[in-house]
Amino acid sequence: MADTGRLPYRDKRRALIDRLTHRIVVGSGWLVLLALLLIFFYLLYVVIPLFFPPSIHAVQDVTLDDREPAVALGISDDGQTGFRLDRHGNGEWISLTHGQRIARLSRMPEVVLTAGSVDEQPLLALGHPDGSVSIVQPDLSQPAGATPQWRFPLGSSPLTLDGDAAPLRLLAIAHGDDGPRLAVVTQDNQLRWYLPGAAGMTPGGRIALDDVVGQLLLAPDGQQLYTLSERRLTVWEWRGSALNLRETLALPGTAPFSLSLLAGGHSLLINDANGALSQWFDTPTENGMRLTAARHFPVAEPPFRLIVEPRRRVFATLTPTGAFSLFASKQPGALLTAQLASSATLAAFSPHGRALLIESPRGWHAYQLDNAYPDIGWRGLWQKLWYENYPHPDYVWQPTAADDSYQAKFSLTPLLAGTLKAAFYAMLFATPLALAAAVYTACFMAPTLRRWVKPTMEIMGALPTVVIGLIAALWLAPQMADYLASLLLLPVLWTLAVLACGWWLDRLPARWRRRLPTGWDAMLLIPAMLLMLATACWLGPRLEMALLGQPLWQWLGDGFSQRNALVAGVALGFALIPLIFSLAEDALFSVPAALSQGSLALGATAWQTLWRVILPSASSGIFAALMLSFGRAVGETMIVLMATGNTPVMDNSLLQGLRSLAANIAIEMPEAAMASGHYRVLFFAALALFIFTFVVNTLAEAIRQRLRRRYRDEGEQA
Repeated sequence: MADTGRLPYRDKRRALIDRLTHRIVVGSGWLVLLALLLIFFYLLYVVIPLFFPPSIHAVQDVTLDDREPAVALGISDDGQTGFRLDRHGNGEWISLTHGQRIARLSRMPEVVLTAGSVDEQPLLALGHPDGSVSIVQPDLSQPAGATPQWRFPLGSSPLTLDGDAAPLRLLAIAHGDDGPRLAVVTQDNQLRWYLPGAAGMTPGGRIALDDVVGQLLLAPDGQQLYTLSERRLTVWEWRGSALNLRETLALPGTAPFSLSLLAGGHSLLINDANGALSQWFDTPTENGMRLTAARHFPVAEPPFRLIVEPRRRVFATLTPTGAFSLFASKQPGALLTAQLASSATLAAFSPHGRALLIESPRGWHAYQLDNAYPDIGWRGLWQKLWYENYPHPDYVWQPTAADDSYQAKFSLTPLLAGTLKAAFYAMLFATPLALAAAVYTACFMAPTLRRWVKPTMEIMGALPTVVIGLIAALWLAPQMADYLASLLLLPVLWTLAVLACGWWLDRLPARWRRRLPTGWDAMLLIPAMLLMLATACWLGPRLEMALLGQPLWQWLGDGFSQRNALVAGVALGFALIPLIFSLAEDALFSVPAALSQGSLALGATAWQTLWRVILPSASSGIFAALMLSFGRAVGETMIVLMATGNTPVMDNSLLQGLRSLAANIAIEMPEAAMASGHYRVLFFAALALFIFTFVVNTLAEAIRQRLRRRYRDEGEQA
């Protein structure tokens, strides 16, 4: 035959179409790669701010005319306005931009004691020499340009407690749900407390204390009271209007100790004379809730001043030399260290922690803070953390709650474990069925039957996953609960049915076997499998009642959830079967017939030919089918969303629920506030899912190409 490879290409129209098609295909490929890169970099753009380190920079210094140091201090979030209150009862708002006084508080009696609540809008309790108390609230929520206000929730006149004028030694205040709550320790070492009433503060009761109390603290909700006497810490709780002793414990370390409450009031910061700083909170025990030391923080040498944010579990230490260290309760070390103004007499964060105000003998020093996501770090996303009121460190995903003082928990480990768990059980269910069906269809089934089976299986793959998830949630999950014992019997009964049918076919007379068309013998299994299914459904409930006296799912109790990993595995596996079957069957059917025929001609049996010739030749296609289906299982949303109960827990049980990364994004993204920590963590989950799927698919393609070259080279050598 003549060689036409070097003949000139004379059809110009066809050449133009070929060039145009080539460029369109190449350009489309590059557009796909560009789209993937854009998705990746957009996800990265949203996620990166989570891991930006905090920063602090000086904004303004203001010289003060007052010689008297402040006993209370505050600053607005924009860093433009601050307030101070001194022991002579002089309160004033000062503009940090212009250094001018804006609003002055009318002179009150001399202040000998000061206490503040841990709130965004703090209450200040001012104790006077005669035993009376004034309650003042500096309003930091004023819009820009408005004149700041001093508010008096219980009136501008000082309150005389108990109707007498007993000298006070310690003072604590909280902004409870029903109004301000007050606790005092008098000079005669009596603990008294006052609750909101119609006329201001109503006496709640009094307790004579045995030890001399050195510090008094009220939780922000007013439900707990802490008293400290040298190294003895006592926790009191309210039951109605009565105050009851809950526990007393001896603090480890060197006295004297100092107490501070973190935002929310669930955590207590304790530092001793040597500068050891630890976080304590209630944990459940056999004897109820008990205060427990949860973590310790590395801090500078003592002495240092402790500054607490009013909204977040963020605090800072400030030494007399100006060494500043910023901490978050869920982070093991300092988030930020810096050198600020020295000789600080008082310091305070703004309500949202965006500004810091320090007062020293030289005046005011204002700083702007950029610390958007202090509670989110790499360690907290993947490792166990000890959260407030939990008995031990754990993996927890719980980003929101109804309580404003709630601490969000962003552990992605339960979600990743749920993703892999659902994918593993789905592959465990789908792989044997799909591969067995592909092998039989490609190698043993009659061509007539194959022309019906393969299109039917491919049509199954077009079934919307939301329909599969809906069926799994509303019908499959209750049925699997009712027939749980039957499901456990099915593998045994079906194995017996297959073996029995094979034995029976082998024992049939030759003349009967010849009447059965080649490739149709498996059709005899369908009635047998249906019969075993009916037998299991009949036998399972009866075995449950005979052995346990109740259904198996009731006997399992809390160990069983109706929407569980088993339901998700079956439903998701049903969606994966068409994909695995179609790709694997194509790979098996594409093996050249000359290879299998040569093997059979050399005396190999059909099974030997399958295992030694066909499966190795088609291994690259089968591997690609499995990896692609695994990637789809990892990224599946609707089936896992509807069939699993969406419980983000770390549990290896087949009968417990789970939550996957994809389902979690679908559930929570519509409710996440734009640019919030929750919003960015969800994008981080999407980024992790994107990278995982990309790596799995790339690895699958690389291994597939390697296997393909290996068996092609072996075939050429043979």
